[in-house]
Order: sequence, then C-alpha cells, then structure tokens
Amino acid sequence: MIRLKKLGHIQLRVADLERSKAFYRDVLGFRVAEQDPKHGDLFMTLGEDFHTLDMAPHESPETARGLARPLGVAHIAFQVASYEALGEAYRTLLQHSVRIERAMDHVNQRSIYFLDPDGNRLEIYFEMPAALARFPAGRGDQNRELAVSGAGEPLPAWLSERWPAS
Repeated sequence: MIRLKKLGHIQLRVADLERSKAFYRDVLGFRVAEQDPKHGDLFMTLGEDFHTLDMAPHESPETARGLARPLGVAHIAFQVASYEALGEAYRTLLQHSVRIERAMDHVNQRSIYFLDPDGNRLEIYFEMPAALARFPAGRGDQNRELAVSGAGEPLPAWLSERWPAS
C-alpha cells in the first residue's frame, strides 16, 4: 500500500482560463502560483504547496460537454477549518451569484455543493473534530439533505446552529 499524505492537486481542463482564474481567485480564495502562457497552464494554490489546482484551457470546449455523470472528476472538495467558515463560504458564494445546488448533513460533516463556471461540481465542507475517532466503524448511510437558499433570500436556519451540538 502506498501511504499518501494528502491530496496533491487536481488538474482541470476549462473553457475559459481567465474566467476560471477569476472564479477560483475571487470567490474561493486561491492565489496564482504561476501562469505559463507558452503552455497554457495556470497553477493556483491555497497554502504552502506550489499548487492545488493545475488548470489548462480545453482544446475544444464546445464539444467537451458529456453525459450528466461523465467519467472523470465527479467533484472536488475543499475543507474549511470551522463551522462558522462554512457559513461564510455559503454567504460568499451567494454574494458572487453562485447558485448552491444542495447542502447535506453527512453525519460527520456538513457540505455545500455548487458549480464552477465550466460546470465542474465543487464541495465545501466542515468535518466535525475527531470525526474518525467518533465513527471508528464508519458513519453509516445517514445522509440528510439540508435546506438551501438563493441570493436575496433568508439564509437557511441550519447555518446558525451550533454544530456539532456536543
């Protein structure tokens, strides 16, 4: 078995590199580590690693659309450090006119799902502290859908809950 430390990076092929760069930078808080116009790649990071995302323009984005559940990356998930940060992420997405597709209570974490400008599904989640110790035998299939709201609507009540309760 290979002992992996953490997710290294995700490579995305995008329709419009500048539009995607603006979304990931201005909405999700990535910063540009390097942009290589000669090869078309854009490397963006969230922390100390050189890059978390490697983006390049798709050679023919107009024909790249596939089935509703194509092979490849189903979604990319980003973890936040606190439940309050999950609420802030929710508000930030709405402020940038990003539609939240759904929100889920996965027992050990709560998640919000949305799309980037090219239709790539993204997730932002907060995992309760010591989740692995709390659920050593797994969490079971107890997912529960949470209410979502749109721009200009009141925020869902679950965002102001103290979570986890204990």
